Amino acid sequence: MAPIPELDEYVIATVRKIMPYGAFCSLDEYGDIETFLHVSEVSSGWIRNIREHIKEGQRIVTKVVRIDSQKNQIDVSLKRVTEADRKRKLLSFTNEQRATKLLEHCAKKMKVPPAQAVAEAGNALVAEFGDLYSAFEAISDNQPIKSKIKPEWLAVITEVAKQEIKPKVASQRYALKIECYDGDGVFIVRKVLSAVEASGSDGIKVSVHYVGAPNYYVDATARDYKTLDKWLAKVTVLVSGLIKPELTEFSMEKAAKA
Repeated sequence: MAPIPELDEYVIATVRKIMPYGAFCSLDEYGDIETFLHVSEVSSGWIRNIREHIKEGQRIVTKVVRIDSQKNQIDVSLKRVTEADRKRKLLSFTNEQRATKLLEHCAKKMKVPPAQAVAEAGNALVAEFGDLYSAFEAISDNQPIKSKIKPEWLAVITEVAKQEIKPKVASQRYALKIECYDGDGVFIVRKVLSAVEASGSDGIKVSVHYVGAPNYYVDATARDYKTLDKWLAKVTVLVSGLIKPELTEFSMEKAAKA
């Protein structure tokens, strides 16, 4: 039996035939099986003409709202998909298409059919990472692979991943303000700024920029935003050990992204 989507799942649908009461669509990710989009699920507003909202041949992001296994019928909704849901699903769909092409490229390098690449490497990677693109991203980022894949496959996949996928980078700008009323105030400020700039480690890159005393901004990049949040907490502790709180005003907060 061919796989079918789950209830409430977001799916890519291609509009095939439009009727006054709805549209018959095919699900791109499920072997083009048929689904139905009722006119009442096209838009939250009143619909005078369904063709003003969708066109035949159009690819849309929909949400599965009803599955009738006995009648072999799947109903979807367009109006229940937010703009954020639509963008997220389209990105996921595009990434998976790209990952499939990358695995086919690996198969070509190994001189085997694409189906063999899926059986010997792809399925194991999906089982470990949830989807193929996430696996390529992880390999490109040098994350350890637990899947039991033959070394020759892993070597080829690693080569392709590093060539084609750039590791994720999170960037954040911070507004830094420091005023020191100590006798050695200028020295202390310079010491703090140097310590902040030198605080990058474990893939975290930091640069400090002068705006106009007492204001500076700090640009930091890391693998993800959780890492940056942890880094900010450490920097705050680091600076507290370099200054006298009663004689120094210090703050460092998130500002516009770099």
